[in-house]
Amino acid sequence: METHSKHFFKAEIQQSRDAQSDLIIVCDNFSTPENIGSIIRLAANIDISQVIVIGSKECRQSKVKKTAGAALGHVHVQYCNEDSFISYIPSNYTLVALETVKGAKNIFQSILPQKMVLVLGNEKYGVSEEVMKQCGDSVYIPMHGPIKSMNVSHAASVCLFEWLRQNMNV
Repeated sequence: METHSKHFFKAEIQQSRDAQSDLIIVCDNFSTPENIGSIIRLAANIDISQVIVIGSKECRQSKVKKTAGAALGHVHVQYCNEDSFISYIPSNYTLVALETVKGAKNIFQSILPQKMVLVLGNEKYGVSEEVMKQCGDSVYIPMHGPIKSMNVSHAASVCLFEWLRQNMNV
């Protein structure tokens, strides 16, 4: 019995290629290169073609590359600053911050836009005020346990797979 994922998902590969996701990820001033690499790898899992990284160019690229692995060959990564990131986003996309701010909606009770830019904030400080101003909406992940924080790449996974569930009929 074959147990490797490349065999398990073989039947779905062509279908996913025909329906590449209408999703872009923005990483706002991450301080941990492994988190950038994890987001790039996650983007490749979902067939997202673009990750925009704001202000983290000084992160050790060797750690980003090691964590992202082969995903770097499938995802375009654009490094930029806070002033220029919006120029890389098509005008018909909605920016949605994954953030615990006033007015944020429970992700599982929200309808996520098909053409979505998922905005993820710094591990300690969250989405910057300037980037937050560009967002049309914000969502949060409900946490019922005693710990009310989550690693940014884990939080991104929850959000991206909820988007996939809603928009790709999986």
